[in-house]
Amino acid sequence: MEKILVTTDQSENSKAGIRFAIKLAKQRKAELMILHVYHLLKPLKWTEETFARHTITFLEKNTVELSAFIAGIYKSINETQITYELIQVSNIDVIDGVIAYARKHSCSYICISTRGAGVLTKIFGTHTAKLITSSPVPVLCIPSNYHVKELKHILYASDMTDYERELAQVVAFARPLNASVEMMHISYPYEFTFDNELTEATLKKKANYEVTLLNRKRDITNALLQDIDDAIKFSKPSLLVLFTHQSRSMFEKLFYPSNAEDYSFYGKVPLLTYKKNERI
Repeated sequence: MEKILVTTDQSENSKAGIRFAIKLAKQRKAELMILHVYHLLKPLKWTEETFARHTITFLEKNTVELSAFIAGIYKSINETQITYELIQVSNIDVIDGVIAYARKHSCSYICISTRGAGVLTKIFGTHTAKLITSSPVPVLCIPSNYHVKELKHILYASDMTDYERELAQVVAFARPLNASVEMMHISYPYEFTFDNELTEATLKKKANYEVTLLNRKRDITNALLQDIDDAIKFSKPSLLVLFTHQSRSMFEKLFYPSNAEDYSFYGKVPLLTYKKNERI
């Protein structure tokens, strides 16, 4: 059974990710795991025994608060409460704790809320950016102002390298949701233009799923992000899928153009990122 891990710090910002994870776990018949990463500092004068008692008291109190917080979210979306596991993990680094837990427990997806549009740290938040660039587990980034909707249409942005393997992963996500899949390629003027009808027939055969193709021409006067933004406005997807090279430099080339603050689609559309095959 799939496991969906969603993070929370009990903030208003984290509620969007939890709402999304609840709905997704129900649709996919997956296990839902809600994770809170904490770190307690031991006062120098305290004994180990005193600190251990303090930790137990903290966890008991936090469990009550987290349970009430999550119950309020279920009530707000009028959702019958499905079984979930509440986990609290100690780690000095929040994202290291999230990734370590997700890997150890073979989670299928990590879900996290983001803080809206702007430059890199404003688009994703420091934690989200680090998670995308570090996690071997696919990451779902949910805008904090996002209201849960049915996932009907998935847009997969492809650079056409290793697309068969990537498309198989996208289809594996889409199939249980019965969502449509559209593969987008933004081509430079010198690139070969695909025949849509022929390419779509090939994609359907390879993926064993209905896949449409969206060809868009690269406007070299724009940042790449602007071209992606324009394609999203045209396609109107429920979810955008990207495969990322997990290095800061590659990530910033895509998401940190000088005028990135003008692009707002990350504040509106959930994003699913997979680690790209680095051998390609």
